[in-house]
Amino acid sequence: MSVSMKKRRMNGVKIQVGEKKSRLFIVPKEEAKGIVQILKKYEIETSIPWREALKDDLKKSSEGGLLVKSERTMAKMTQTELGKKIGVAQNVISEIESGDRPIGKKMAQRLAKFFKTDYRVFL
Repeated sequence: MSVSMKKRRMNGVKIQVGEKKSRLFIVPKEEAKGIVQILKKYEIETSIPWREALKDDLKKSSEGGLLVKSERTMAKMTQTELGKKIGVAQNVISEIESGDRPIGKKMAQRLAKFFKTDYRVFL
């Protein structure tokens, strides 16, 4: 015969340590604050500026070109499809993305209208 058991309700903060063999701790809120203060001493920077992360790509292209390629890729479009949507040939999109053609104000406005953003991000 099985007997239902009451589960003890645990109030506090859950802290998980480890990845493969992780351990879970329920720590009272007041004590958790102290743990967080201790851990802050050992915190490492996990993010870096985007220009540093993409420095190799920026050597091959311009910032605007990278942005066009990124937006186009997120929209799951080919260069040809984007070109047709904004009224230019595929090779124009290719040249912009590779940094061989600067993005002028009018082109930036076309791109911005299509991607629903401010045109200045492409300049």
